[in-house]
Amino acid sequence: MIGTEYMGLELKSPVIVSSGPLTQNIVSLKKAEEAGAGAVVLKSIFEEQIEADVSSEFEGNAEYLAHSSAEEFFASSSRDYYIDRYMKLLSEAKKELSIPVIASVSAKDMDSWIDYADRFVKCGADGIELNYYPISSDARVSGAEVDKRLISFAEKARKAIAAPLSIKMGYKYSSLAYVISELDKAGIDGLVLFNRFFRPDIDIESLEMTSGSPVSQSDEYGEALRWIGLMSGEIKADLCGNTGIHDGATAVKMLLSGAKAVEVCTAVIQKGFSVIGEINSFISGWMEKHGFSSCSDFIGLLSQEHIADGWKWERTQFLKTIGS
Repeated sequence: MIGTEYMGLELKSPVIVSSGPLTQNIVSLKKAEEAGAGAVVLKSIFEEQIEADVSSEFEGNAEYLAHSSAEEFFASSSRDYYIDRYMKLLSEAKKELSIPVIASVSAKDMDSWIDYADRFVKCGADGIELNYYPISSDARVSGAEVDKRLISFAEKARKAIAAPLSIKMGYKYSSLAYVISELDKAGIDGLVLFNRFFRPDIDIESLEMTSGSPVSQSDEYGEALRWIGLMSGEIKADLCGNTGIHDGATAVKMLLSGAKAVEVCTAVIQKGFSVIGEINSFISGWMEKHGFSSCSDFIGLLSQEHIADGWKWERTQFLKTIGS
């Protein structure tokens, strides 16, 4: 049996299809379930994208919206349109799927995040995944203040949202262990390690800023593996591995380090939904080979607290020169 429990949700498989282009319509969501996914995370609703679209629409109708009251009404109605469309997808997914459906929110304003999430819970979401990662480009703001804002947000979100709650976060904090521990103390049910963010690039011919590749590579799972191995035995919150999980072997590594589940996106985009079944089959075959009857038998088996040489999870330097 490859079932697992993540954020208090019973999953028939530890493989979750993460927020992305394949989770924004009901056809793809049903394919994910049919392929063996344990849960799906709907494509994130982005506050910044909504604001950009609203601004564009406003510019096209500026002559009809000269009065401030009309502008406010237009902006509010436009935002509601996008949120209502998202809730329609959520409601349809809940009706058509038997696996957990997790709503995803990515916004820059703390209050609006919680408002969106609360509406999705009332619409039937089995859980909420909040995306949080500030770019600390203001040199006047200390690392401690950045951490404080995240923790404050988590505490506020936990009090406001009556549903299983996870935070999909980055790893560039001065003391990641402290941040993870504080999020756990705040009562967050799950932490997704780690988010893969927009990566800027430059076109040297057009002299314009562009975006880097949005897909992950199969060797990008190292940081998530390290921090799951370090922290899974120290906190109550469930950890979920994300980024660079392209096959069953990597999924097993994440579970051995202490992850309760893994999120996949690029692998499904590149190989199709059948890769979900391939990962499930690998996990099942590996378990049979090693004599494990359930995922709970080996999840965290190689976390820092469960191995004699747990210090290796903290290594940052090679002890020998490659090739020597």
